[in-house]
Parts: sequence; structure tokens; C-alpha cells
Amino acid sequence: MAVSWIQPSFAGGEIGPSLYGRIDMAKYQVALRKCDNFIVRQYGGVENRPGTQFIGAAKYPTRKCRLIPFQFSTIQTYALEFGHNYMRVIKDGAYVLNDSNVIYELAMPYTEADLFSIKFTQSADVLTLVHPSYPPKELRRYAHDNWEIVDVTTKNGPFEDINVDESITVYSSATTGTVTLTSNSAIFGSEQVGKLFYLEQPAVDSVPVWETSKTTAINDVRRADSNYYRANTAGKTGTLRPSHTDGMAWDGWGGTGDDDTGIQWEYLHSGFGIVRITAVAGDHKSATASVVSRIPENVVGSTKASYKWAPYAWNSVKGYPGTVVYYQQRLYFAASTAFPQTIWASRTGDYKDYGKNNPIQDDDRIIYTYAGRQVNEIRHLIDVGSLVVLTSGGEYVVSGDQNKVLTPSAFSFNSQGSNGCSDVPPISVANIALFIQQKGSVVRDLAYSFDVDGFQGSDLTILANHLFQKRSLVDWSFCIVPYSSAFCVRDDGKLLVLTYLRDQQVFAWAPQSSAGFYESTCCISEGSEDAVYFSVRRVINGQTVRYIERLSSRQFTDDLDAFFVDCGLSYDGRNTDTRTAAITGGSGDWSYQVDYTLTMSGSSYFTSGDVGAQIQMPYTGTDPDTGADVAMELRCDIVGYISGNVVTVRANRNIPPVLRNTATTNWRMARMTFAGLNHLEGQTVNILSDASVEPQKVVTGGKVTLESPGGVVHIGLPINAQFETLDININGQETLLDKKQIIPTVTLIVNASRGIFASTPGGQWYEYPQREFEFYDDPVDDATGKVEIKLDSNWDKVGRVKVRQTDPLPLSVLAVLPRITVGDF
Repeated sequence: MAVSWIQPSFAGGEIGPSLYGRIDMAKYQVALRKCDNFIVRQYGGVENRPGTQFIGAAKYPTRKCRLIPFQFSTIQTYALEFGHNYMRVIKDGAYVLNDSNVIYELAMPYTEADLFSIKFTQSADVLTLVHPSYPPKELRRYAHDNWEIVDVTTKNGPFEDINVDESITVYSSATTGTVTLTSNSAIFGSEQVGKLFYLEQPAVDSVPVWETSKTTAINDVRRADSNYYRANTAGKTGTLRPSHTDGMAWDGWGGTGDDDTGIQWEYLHSGFGIVRITAVAGDHKSATASVVSRIPENVVGSTKASYKWAPYAWNSVKGYPGTVVYYQQRLYFAASTAFPQTIWASRTGDYKDYGKNNPIQDDDRIIYTYAGRQVNEIRHLIDVGSLVVLTSGGEYVVSGDQNKVLTPSAFSFNSQGSNGCSDVPPISVANIALFIQQKGSVVRDLAYSFDVDGFQGSDLTILANHLFQKRSLVDWSFCIVPYSSAFCVRDDGKLLVLTYLRDQQVFAWAPQSSAGFYESTCCISEGSEDAVYFSVRRVINGQTVRYIERLSSRQFTDDLDAFFVDCGLSYDGRNTDTRTAAITGGSGDWSYQVDYTLTMSGSSYFTSGDVGAQIQMPYTGTDPDTGADVAMELRCDIVGYISGNVVTVRANRNIPPVLRNTATTNWRMARMTFAGLNHLEGQTVNILSDASVEPQKVVTGGKVTLESPGGVVHIGLPINAQFETLDININGQETLLDKKQIIPTVTLIVNASRGIFASTPGGQWYEYPQREFEFYDDPVDDATGKVEIKLDSNWDKVGRVKVRQTDPLPLSVLAVLPRITVGDF
């Protein structure tokens, strides 16, 4: 007896062969055996992946480039092409040009080998970039075609830990200006030139402590806590103890009377000074420096050498920070080569200041080195509501005070797992961290759980482990709207899509086969959705090239705009301004057998080369059978050129009354031959012309010629989308996996779909016969609802259905209902 079975969702995505027998698993009922070039949607259906639009060729066809997002706001967004010593800017699907109308380019210090080790974070118009081999840099945007790359210049640090070896000392030649630092050991290396240096007096000296109501003379020096001040006025001290650390301030009202109190105090230093080294002696025992903050008198001269000194934390020998993030109004750096477990955080509200007070204040800089059982490099810092630290050996959340504020005195690591993280930057999605595990072949999430009062996560690749065997992910990006999906680049150039919606427990993988080798991706907001960009290596006409491509939108209401070809370009001949077209010269019923005059308003439009092209004029006509209004189109072949505004045309049907002697702005220019396809030279391409599929063509001389003129045409590399169900198993009944069966028919629930083919494994492909009541020269209407397709099926133990789309048309499948007859063993 034949029975119908329904698979109502595909939210499990493609699962691995190791799970083909797990019929007890809930995901089995909503998973697929194959899901190639389809994307699993959040609601459970699958849609064939839209194509990629060709943006342009990368600068170097033989070198990799990396795409990095820059988002000032949801409106001002860019995809930045980082390559070997250069950067280009892409906005709204096109390269930004300079005043000379050539691609804008900015010289960069990074080489090809450095590109995928760059980490970044952004604040408004500034993108902070870090790499272990380069000083931290700021990429500043001033205009679309005006960018600047500069080193991050910090103040007051950060420094290494203060030296505690009392046998190695340093003294200064003066307190201000240009000074000479002298040491009894070779501590000054050439890598310190241009860097800060910290020098502290060895102990509290004999300078008197500030006291109230004490007679004071000009230039007297007093100490308040650890700060040193010089009197700029004479008199008696007031009652307000000096505490300022910059400039001058009064400790009272001042005045000249006997009872008046108040002295103006000028801040000198806090027991230490900071200089910037400008030159180093050949013996490395002395250095020339310019004073940044005053050197204490107690370390000036050879008799006052101090062992309390510290060099700048980052340089070319000890390395530079490897990761960076903004969190709680601080700029955090972490993980230099010499200090892989150290975090440096700026003062609150001042991203360049790494100074401290004495005693330490809550808004002072933070320097923290995690001491664990292993030396695991900090790979990433990420803000997911809390500051999460991902290292090569584990995951940690940073805890602060009772208000969850991180301060120098309230800063600690709490372990949340020991999986480790790869060098690929994690992704933050709704306060959830998605990260790639240390070996690069497992994707995990990490989210706060009230159950354990901590962060927990799960392995998102466990059901699709076959996609990661001996493979790792090298880059990825996350598209929130419309897909809620991560686009992941595998090390062999394969693109994988992970649909992820944690609150609905959706995590589904779908591989995306292509002739191209994907190398990098980024995602930025553009208009009403997110745009995903790719760097793709292709072999075109025997030559290796690298192209920048953008995933096309799937949010269209007319198949004219359906874009389902890769590395493709579009021609859109639709009129978008006030220019009008008018047909004149007819009489009677305006027969299609008569030539007419078509006049175009405005400036000169036509050329003699337009003979053979076509003017298409949509209008509302009447269905001859039902009398209902119906969308129709008049197509006028250009058969003669008269002037730049007048041509002779021949129509495909009688001129309808609505277009006789009437100027209209609703028209489009349709053409037969399309050039500008040099980037696909020698390739076989798919073509969608006016929402109808044209036969495949080979690009020759950068051109293709269609069978008939097209007003809206999309041309690019073919995409073969195909999915296959798992073996049918009906819950609550005896298993069907070991029984012979036949599936003669399948019903698909589809949405806005065309070109639907179905089969069984090893069978012939049959197409759903879709054309019904459309006019002969109109494209087929999309199918929405239930469609039934006969299948080429045999009696065997294979109870699976395959569905494919090879044409550049949309296919969205919401459910599969195979009609199955079961036999014996």
C-alpha cells in the first residue's frame, strides 16, 4: 500500500555518513543527506544560493588578498581589500575611485604573508589594526577616497614590569628637555628608539610633606602622597591638599593678609618620569631621550642611579600585541610575542593613555598577566556582554567588581572551557560568541547560561563532521539579514554555510560547490540587508585570477531581478528617469505588419548600431478569454535608424490603444550582444534574459550574443544546486531501512520557484511541467504551493528523493512529501 510521508523541515542541514543510522535522533527527521548550493533558512526551508556579482579583479592575480569590514554606521559601510602592501576600498558593490577616475589605493605595511594574522576593532572612523610583527596602527577614514594609516601613539605606557634587580641601575642627566640615560648594563637596544622609557626614584626622598598653614616661599617643593609640587607663590598653605597631576592649582583662597592662606602649586612629577628614546649608544649602556613627563631630581646624576626602571612593553624584538578590542570605555591590547598571556587596557575614557596613579585608581590602566598551567597564547578578546578571552588552550570570562566593572584591582580570569581557539577571529552574534576551535576543524558557540551562572557552548559541527575531516576553516563572516548564517571558507577553497539561530536550536550546514577557490570573506550592512563579499581565485582561459565578488540579494519580487549565476554581471535596460518613448504613424488597428516611428524625448539616445536591438514597453492589457486585466509587453524591433531620437520599429503584436501616440516612461532597451565579459573569457555561462532562460553560451572576445534581445539580462557561471533526503523512516513504526520500496511520485511544497527537477538516486531527472496559462512570449510564472513530480524509481532499499536546480532561477522548497510503497526484505 502506498503511503505519504512528509519531511516538514530541513533545519538539520547536511549531516555526515556517520549519522545515517541515527534514526532515533530528532535531527534525523529534519536533516539531509546532501545540501549542495542550497542555504537552510531559519524557518526550516531550503533555498538555492543566489549568485555572486563580479565587483572587480584584485590588484595581484598571483597573491592572496583579505577582505575586512569597515562600518561607521549602518549607512556608511565599506569592504576593504587588504593585499600585499596596499588597501583598496569597496562601497555599495563597486570600487571607490579617486579624482583621476582610477581605483583608490592606500599604501600599507602588511605583506601577503601577514594578511590573515591581522586582528582589528573599530571605533567610529578609526579601525585599529594589530599584528605581532608591526606596531599597532590606526586606519582613519576622512572621505570615501581619503584614508590614512598611522601608528598608534600611546602615552604613559604601557611598560614592562618594573625592574627589581638592584644591581642594574639607570640615571638621567637632567629633569627636562633632551637628556641622556646612562646604565651600568647594556639594557638599551636599537629596538627601543622611538619608544617610551620609565624611570622611578628608588625611594621616598627628604622632600618635606605638604602641611596646612605652613609658611612657604616661592620654589619650595613639597610632597603630597606620591605627587611632588613646586610653589609658585609665597605665603601660608591652605586647607586643600594638592592632588592634581597636571598644571597648577591652589590649596586655598590666597591673598596677602596675615590671615590669608593659599599657595599655588605646580605639579612636577609623581616619583617617576617618562622619556621617549631618540638614539641608543653603540655599547647599549646609554641612550638619548626627550622628556615626556618630568624626571625626579632624585634620579639625576650618577650618584642617584635607580634600579626602578622599565622599557616600553612592545617593540620589534619582543613583538607587538596580537589582538585588540574596545570594552567598557577602554582599549584593550593583548598577547605580544614576549608576553603571550598579558592584557594591557587603557585608562577609562582615554584610549591612548596607559598611565596610573599612586595609589592606583579604578580608572587607571590595567595590566594583567594570566598564570595558568600552560602558556597558552591569548588569541582573541571579544565583547559579548562580558569580556571573553579566547586562548590557544581555553576560554575565559573576565570578572570585575560587584557591578561587573573591570578595574585594576578587580580583574580576574574565570575558565569556561578548555577547547582552545584558532587564529581566525570569532564572531559575536546577539551576545553569543562563535569561534573556531584550536585545530580549525570544529566550530563552537559560547553563551551565558543561567543554569550554571557561566558561559557554556556546544560543538556545532558534530552532525556534519564529514565536511571537516582533515580540513580547517581559514576565514568566515556572519550575515544576520536575511540568512542568520555564517559563510565559512575552508582551507581547500570550499565555501560552507552555517545557518545559526540559537533560540530556535537551528544549526545547519550546507556546502557550496563552485569552480572557484574561496580565500576570504567579509559581511557589511548595505541597504535593507547584509552584503557578503568574497575573494575568489579562479582559472579563466587558462590563467589564474583573483576576483572580488558579492553575494547577490535574494529579496526580489520579480524574476527579472533573479540573479543565480556566479561571478556574473547584469544589464538593466529599464528606463529610470523622465525620458519618454512614443509610437506614432499608425492607423486603423495599428497592425503589427506595419512599421512605425518611435521617438525618444530628451538628449540624443540612439545610434546606428542600435539597429537589431529592441524597445520593450510593458502595459496592462486584457485577457481575451476572461476579459481580466493582465500584464503584457509590446516588443518593438529597431529596423531603421533616422536620428539620435527617432528610429523605425516593428512590433510583435498590434499596437495596443494605450500606447498609440502616447509618450510613456515605462520602457526598456533590449539588446542581443553583450560585451564587458572579459573576466569570463572562454567560459560557458548561464543566461537569464527577461526572466527566461537562454541557452548556454561560451564567452568569446568578452562577448556573448543571445537568441533574442533582452532588456534585463544576467550572465555568469552556472550554479548546480541539489539536495537529497535521508532514507525515509517513519517514527513509531517498524524501520524501513532494510526493506524494498519504491517512490513513484513526490510532492514538494515550494515558494516562488521555477525550473524544478526531481529524481531518485540513479534515476532520470524529471521536470515539473510548469507553464500553464502564460502568453507564449512571457516567462513562466513562479510556482507557490504544492507541486507533484513523477519519479524514475525502482524497487530497491534506497528510499531517498533528490531535487535540483541547474537553471539561473529561484527554487525554495519548504517540505518534501514522497509517496512510498514498501515491500518485503
